[in-house]
Parts: sequence; structure tokens; C-alpha cells
Amino acid sequence: TFLERPLSLPGACQADLLWLASNPFWTAAPLEPLFRSLHYGAAEVVYLLLGLLADQKLLLTASDPAVLVPAAQALRALMLPLAHSATYIPYLPPTLLAPSDMATLISESTAPYLIGVHASTLQPLVAEGLSPEVIVADLDKGELRPATLGRHAEAFPASVLKMEAALPPVGSLVRQLQACASADRFDETTVQAACMQFVADLVDPEAGFLAESGHSGDVVALQKWRQLLSFEEDVRLRCERDRDVAPHAHLLRPKLRESLSHSLASVCAEHTPGLAPSSRSRPVGPFLALCYAAKPFREWWASDGASLRPEVRTCLRYREHQLNLADHVGDHKRALDAVETSLFAEVFELELELLDDEPDELQAAAAAAQAAGKVAKAAEKAAEKALPQLPPPPPLPPPPPPPPP
Repeated sequence: TFLERPLSLPGACQADLLWLASNPFWTAAPLEPLFRSLHYGAAEVVYLLLGLLADQKLLLTASDPAVLVPAAQALRALMLPLAHSATYIPYLPPTLLAPSDMATLISESTAPYLIGVHASTLQPLVAEGLSPEVIVADLDKGELRPATLGRHAEAFPASVLKMEAALPPVGSLVRQLQACASADRFDETTVQAACMQFVADLVDPEAGFLAESGHSGDVVALQKWRQLLSFEEDVRLRCERDRDVAPHAHLLRPKLRESLSHSLASVCAEHTPGLAPSSRSRPVGPFLALCYAAKPFREWWASDGASLRPEVRTCLRYREHQLNLADHVGDHKRALDAVETSLFAEVFELELELLDDEPDELQAAAAAAQAAGKVAKAAEKAAEKALPQLPPPPPLPPPPPPPPP
């Protein structure tokens, strides 16, 4: 019928809509607002990304609240395929909390967060003693105030210029972003592919930054990690082969993976005594230990890949597939645009068909509504005539005279 046909469109396109909404490369948040707020400073964007990966406290400030939310959303999107799981408040209105409560939340919080506040809120926070552990990004000026103290002060870079010393591959990411992100030209596909490749290399100990490092401490950490993997596999196989333990082996697997995650962070954080540092390479283990101990990596590692979509697994293993992530993401975005265009075209064609091919049904529906209105009015008049005519009420008696004085 006329009313059922528009409702049938989502059902007919259900497969396309589900694929479009669940696809890992489809993000409603564009990336350019973050770069524009930081004056297209690639190093500043990378520093904020490292802060999210290492579970640091990030504070965004701007005089326009409309700038904070897109920038925060874009920053979270750069973590793909990891997910930001810390406290997230894209805009905290200054009238929501008292200044003392605001200072307690920002400076004394023991948990990591990503919070956006109005620029006028920053001055009282600084006056009351803003914690040096907080990374502050001024989106009006495009400036950063790095974290200088904290329990991760030795491993996390104390400034943007010291990022490459903490994690040498950062320099390559900064150069890639500088080549494709500027005020004149912003290639969002290349930006997303570069950040995705960086995160994929960070979370892959076997073929990523840890395996590529030539530092002696990182080599020893990788050897210990492979020994732990062999031990975990041996324990799992023994449990699966034991007749008494095999029915409960599925309960052991997540515990083993969780212990492996903690072990990976531990072996990367350990200093290897007796090994002379190499002058040609710098260790990546200390900073990787921060990322491996952070909640985004631990949640991703605990998933065991079962909840990851095939496209995400493909991008994480792009080395095995000899995949160029920039081309892959570009082709995928074009496919998404094609699906979106086809959906809009179907909706538009349906609207034209309803207007051109079914005017009689529209007129019939309008005539039926008009006839129903006339019938209702006629019934109302008939009901009024059917009521008995009651005599008018008697007049009220005059008021009594006032009493004598």
C-alpha cells in the first residue's frame, strides 16, 4: 500500500545499511578539524595520539565549544583499530561544576581521561595548581603543554621534540603526516592510513616496532616474549589433551591471554643489565611497555581477534598480505561512497515514484479524510438536536438589604 512502501525501503537495503554502519573505515567524525585546530602541526597531533595510546590525561581547551567536540572525536578516530576506553567528556561546561570541583576532577584524578573545557576554565585551574601530569592542548593557539611529571615520566616524552627519542618510528609518522596534512591540501585517506599503520606496528610484537628494533634490550625483550608464547601454547595444549581438564579449558584461555598481556608489558619495561647500549639505535621497549599496559591495548588483546572484523584483521596483518594501506583505505572509502550514493538514489527514486505513479491514492486518502471530517461534524450536530431542551433556570433572588447600624 501507499503507507507500507516507504517503510519497506530500509528492509530492502538492510544488508547495505548494516555493512555501511559496521564497517571499520566508516567514521562520522572527519579528521581535519583536529589538524586545523592545531594549525596543521603533525608533531602535536602525534603527541596527543601517543597520549591516548599510553593512557595519559588529556585536556583540550577552546573558546568555542563547537571546536572541542569535532577535535576530540577526530583524536579518538586516529586510534583505530584500538578503542579509547578512558573517561571521555568532549565538552565540560564551566557552569556544571564549581571551580574547586573542576580542579579536583582535572588535577587530582587518578584515572586517564580526555576532557574538553572552555578556555576561561583553564586560568582558574592553573591558578589552583594544574597537575603537571596533564597534557593540555590549546586549540585556539594551536599549542601544547606536555606532561612533565608523573609515574611514567621516564618513558613518556616530556616534549614534542623528544618523541622520536622515546619511540624512533614516531619521526616517520610525523613526516608522513606533514606531507599530506596542510592548510592547502589535506588528504584524509592518507592520514588515516598512516596512523592505522603506526598503530598496527605498535600492537604487533612479532612483526612491528619491537621486532624491527636493533637495540640489544629490545632484542632480549622479544626473545623473552617468544619464550612466553611457547610456554602459553604448551600449557594450553596440555590442558586440552587432559581428559579431566579439557571440559574447562575454555575458561583458561582468557586468563592465559590476560597474563600474556601483563608479561609483554613487563618484558618491555625491564632494563637489561650487562648489555651496552647501541649508539646506532634507541630502545622502543620502555614506551611500548606503557602502551601494552594501557587499557586500549589490553582490551584489544583480550578479545583474541574474535570480535574483530575481517577488514580490521587484514589491516593489522598488512605485512603478511603485502598490503599498501593507503591504497586499501582509499579503495574502501570509494566503495563506501558508492554504497551511500546508491542508497540515496534508491530513496530519491522511490519518492519520485510515489509522487508520479500514485496521485490517485493520495487524492483518495485526502478525500477519505475530508469525508470523515464531514461525517464527524454531522454526527455532532445530530447529537445536539437529539438532546432534550431543558427550561431556563429561574432567576436568582435579590440580595438581602444591609443590616441597620
